[in-house]
Parts: sequence; structure tokens; C-alpha cells
Amino acid sequence: MPVGKPEESSRARLIGGEAGERDCFVHRLTSEGAMLSVNGPVAHGDRATIELPFGLAVEGAIVGDDPAALAFRFDAPMDVVGALARCLAALPAERRQMPRIELRQRLCIRHAGQVDFAWTRNLSPAGLGVETRTQLHVGEAVELTLDGLRPIQGEIRWTEQGQAGIAFFEEIGWQVLMPWLRQVADRRPPATRDSYTSPSPLGAVKNALKLEVASHVRSGSSWWNAQVLSLSNALVEFESDTEFAPLSGLWLSLPEIGGWPIRVIECHGTRHVAEFRLPLRPHEMARLSEVARPR
Repeated sequence: MPVGKPEESSRARLIGGEAGERDCFVHRLTSEGAMLSVNGPVAHGDRATIELPFGLAVEGAIVGDDPAALAFRFDAPMDVVGALARCLAALPAERRQMPRIELRQRLCIRHAGQVDFAWTRNLSPAGLGVETRTQLHVGEAVELTLDGLRPIQGEIRWTEQGQAGIAFFEEIGWQVLMPWLRQVADRRPPATRDSYTSPSPLGAVKNALKLEVASHVRSGSSWWNAQVLSLSNALVEFESDTEFAPLSGLWLSLPEIGGWPIRVIECHGTRHVAEFRLPLRPHEMARLSEVARPR
């Protein structure tokens, strides 16, 4: 596994082994351990304690012998989110520092007039790493949607072989980030996408459009990723890892025409059918037809 870019690292201390105490950088953090780079020699299997930047010391063993890219395996799995929350709450503001946490979540990237899905690699209050098939460029401004958070504005800092690093214009406060990470950790996996095998309810609707475009929906002050599958002037079918109960009122983002109020009428796992609170007008359907037209 490659280590992160310098801006994705947090300073820590490694205590033990042949070199005693020395500085290290945490590139990835999971419940099982951390990816590190270390100043000084290391030996596979050395016992050590790592002092993480948020005030927690964890015992474990070194895996590998390359100081530039090695693993530190914890003796026992750690509740990373819980440990972070407890330590950050106890520390004074000037000492609160969060490392990047490894995280696999779908997100939506809006850039240069396009909307595409990607996957997170890791996340900190200041930015995140992503895996994407989308062509991104250093210095490009982007808007990100992570399920359950407000849209986040940022800038592409680096790209390399389907990966990219994004710096947020404004850091996410740990008081917002920690409860969200707990929700992510506790969220049950969505139903499989092929669990809904019934024909699309829009299949028999005259002039229904098949879109299959990345989008998002808003519930209250939070946004959620969605993929719009098809729509007519009165109904829309979309997929979302978040299940919305029938009669839920949402705000759906549509390409070319902006946001539109909808009300869910059916939910089948990840598949939803909703009605437009205000039917789409002919000129709006015409603009969406251009989106649906094969390129």
C-alpha cells in the first residue's frame, strides 16, 4: 500500500526497538494499525509504542523494514472514532490535531460543469484523498458531497494514477466530523443494488428519460449522494445508499435545471421512486433530453 502525500501525514512519536524514541509520520490510521514513515532504522517484528498526535499511546509491533513505508500493527483492534473523540474532548484547543483516517465512502465531485462519483481513501479536517476515474487537474476548484454533510468546497492539490488529494477551503470542525464518523461507522450496509428486480415503474411511462447521472438530494441541512436513473415530468427514480422512507420530502439536484422538490412514494432498498412536487415543464424536459442523449 503506498504511503500518503506529505500533506496527508500527521507527526507522531515511535518509542521502542533498536533506535529507542524517534519521530514518525502517520499516513493512514485504521482500527488495526497505522501506515508510517520513520526517521531511523527499523526492524520487522520490533515491539514499540506509538504516541499518536491526538494524545493516545498504543502498543504494537512494526511490520516491514523500510523506514519510508512500514506498518504498525496494534496489539488489539482500536475504536478509532471513539478514541479520537475522547482524546480530542480532553485536550486544550491548541493541542487538538487529527490524523487522516482511512475511510471508504462514495462521494460526489462537482467540477468544471461536471458531476461524477468517486471513493474516499482517507479523511482529515483539512482535506481528503480520493480514488476516481474522473480527469481532475491540480488547482481545480471542486465541490464535494459526503453522505450526511453539507457540500464542501475545495481544491485539487495533486493527482496520480487515478488518485487525487483535495484540500478543503475551510476545515471541518472536529465537533462536526467526529459525530459524522461515528454515524458512518454505525451505519448498516445498504441493500445490494440488484435486490430490486421488479421492472422500473417509469418503464411504461410515455416520454420517460433514462439518465443515469450522478446527483445528490438534500434532507434538512444534510446532503446525500444519489444517482438519477430515469424520470418523467411527474416521477423520478433514483438510487441512494441512504434509505428514505415514503412521504419523505427531499430536494433533488438535476443537471441543467438545478434543484427540484420531490416526495418519496416508494423505497426498495437503495432504489427510490419519488414524485415531483411541481411537475417539470416542457422546456425543462427538453434540457434534460439533451443530457440523456448519447454523446
